[in-house]
Amino acid sequence: MGSRKGSLAGEVTWAQAQLALVALSTPAGEDQLQLLASLLTAFVQQNLDPACSPHLRASAPDRLDSLAALLSRKDIPPAVRLLALQALKILARRQDIRLRCTQHVLGVLSPLLDAAASSGSLGSSLASEAANAASNLAYEAANAAGLVRAGAVPRLLGLLGASAAGDDAHGNAAGALQTLSFSQEGRAALLKAGGAAAVLNSPAEGGRSGSAAAGTGEGRLLQRLVGALHNLSSGAAGTAAIRQEGGVALLSAALRCGQARVAASAAGALQNMSREAAARADIRGQPGAVAALAELLTGPDVQAAVCAAGALANLCEGAEGAQGALASCLAGALAGGAVFHSLGAGLASPAATS
Repeated sequence: MGSRKGSLAGEVTWAQAQLALVALSTPAGEDQLQLLASLLTAFVQQNLDPACSPHLRASAPDRLDSLAALLSRKDIPPAVRLLALQALKILARRQDIRLRCTQHVLGVLSPLLDAAASSGSLGSSLASEAANAASNLAYEAANAAGLVRAGAVPRLLGLLGASAAGDDAHGNAAGALQTLSFSQEGRAALLKAGGAAAVLNSPAEGGRSGSAAAGTGEGRLLQRLVGALHNLSSGAAGTAAIRQEGGVALLSAALRCGQARVAASAAGALQNMSREAAARADIRGQPGAVAALAELLTGPDVQAAVCAAGALANLCEGAEGAQGALASCLAGALAGGAVFHSLGAGLASPAATS
């Protein structure tokens, strides 16, 4: 290994790692696996941060087929499989590579989302990294549909609900579900599999209470769970499922969680849901919900303010005797917002890189 480490000085391209990957014999030799592990480790470490990832800025026509072939082999140690999944996540950040993804690749990836099916102590870690890769791939609608066909949704829900999996695995599963639920096929599959209940009853007790801090594992999980609910609420079936599982209370609490992106997604979900008469009644009946929406109008986050205004406007419809009160609430909030922004405190913070 000492001589190989010397050869890894400088940037390791995916082409270098792939050469070692395709050269593996069957079964793989120990020296071959050590070389591949060294190259994959260097590639992953050099590309962990998207903000300074050499591969994200490269243009070589890389493909995912060789990684899929590696991941489907039974003679590859779990530690090397984990590195391969991390590399897959990095490769899938690039749109051109996502567009070259095949159903075969998605079919290989989907079973790896099942932590219980992975042997050894790395089972949850493998499933967690597989969820990261699936989330990136699902940015393309065709890949989202392919993951649905490959059975990814029930496996992701299982990972989300596995109490022993840990915050990272839960957060990555929630991120993949949020991305999948952005597509029509993903939303339909998620609702069919009982996804609204699974999302609302995930193990993140701190996140569900709205007390999770931004940047923590629970904070990221809360952001992704509420984001998935926002996507699911875009249709009548999703709104009904969220209502039936008591989701209005969670979304109302999330309005005051202290995280701008969570509050914006919660307000967006309530805006979507408030198009339905039954949901409007639920939201009006939720203590503090209307006041929390009004507070967002004066806040620094534009998306949250727009969604809150839309929700409040919808809540006026069909509310006998409530229109005047809601109109006064809106007028007062907008006046306060004008003063707030005139003082120079109304700019949102720069978005964090991912």
